[in-house]
Amino acid sequence: MDDAHNLVLVGDTGTGKTHLASTLGVAAVNHEKRVRFFNAVNLVNLLKLEKQLENSPRWMQ
Repeated sequence: MDDAHNLVLVGDTGTGKTHLASTLGVAAVNHEKRVRFFNAVNLVNLLKLEKQLENSPRWMQ
């Protein structure tokens, strides 16, 4: 867990994507790492809004 990585989980409804992401996130936090969780819809909407405002998303820096 020394390096930062993005993780994208793809699958049908009910396959455990959120459960797995939450478990990995908790493990990372327990190792004093920063974690961010976005579902696809909210992430796309946030990026579209930032683009409209012509800002670099602060949360991605």
